Amino acid sequence: MSRGKKKFDVVFILFALFLGLFMGWAARDLMGGSVIGAVIGNIGIWVFVSSLLAAYTPEAFQAALHVFLYFIGVIAGYYGNIVLTGGSVSFKTLLYWLIFACIGAAAGFIVWNSRAREWLGGICAAVPVSLLVAEAWPIYKEFTIPLAFDVVCAVILYILLAPGKYQKLMALPFIIIFTFALVYFGVFSKIFGGWI
Repeated sequence: MSRGKKKFDVVFILFALFLGLFMGWAARDLMGGSVIGAVIGNIGIWVFVSSLLAAYTPEAFQAALHVFLYFIGVIAGYYGNIVLTGGSVSFKTLLYWLIFACIGAAAGFIVWNSRAREWLGGICAAVPVSLLVAEAWPIYKEFTIPLAFDVVCAVILYILLAPGKYQKLMALPFIIIFTFALVYFGVFSKIFGGWI
C-alpha cells in the first residue's frame, strides 16, 4: 500500500468519525424547536450520509468501517453531550445503539456493492432508498419537513446509487418490495419504539 493511499485512508476514517461526532452533538443540541434540529435528529439524514460515505469509499470493507465509525461518532457525540450537560446514559441504551452501528456497517458494505452490474447493483442500491421511503411513508397523512427531507434524500440516492437507466429499472421493483415490507411489518416502530 502506498504512502499516499494510507494517508487518504486515515483522512477518510477521521472524516467519518468527526462528521458523526459533529452530527450527534448537533442532533442533541438542536433537539426540540427548530426545523434543522428535527432534520438532523431524524434517522433519515444518518441513512443518507452513511450511504454517501459507503458509496464513495474505494473498497467494500472500508465502506463498512467508515459507516461503523460514523455511527460510533454520532452515538459518542449525542450521548457525550447528554453526559457533559449533567444527564446520564444507561448501558442498555449504549449497547442498543452499538448494535445499530454494527447493522449500519453491514448496510455500508451492501451500499458499496450498488456499483455492481445487473441485479446485484439494483438490489444493493434499493436498500438505503427503501429505508428512506419507508421512514417518509407517513408524509401522505401529515406533511412535515423531516419527512419531506427523507423523500428528497431518497431521490438523490436513487439517482447516485443507480447511475444507468437499466440499473434504475432493476432497482425499482426492489425498492417497492423492500418499502412495502418495511411499512407493512412496521419495522421502524418496532426497532425504535415510536422514537422516530
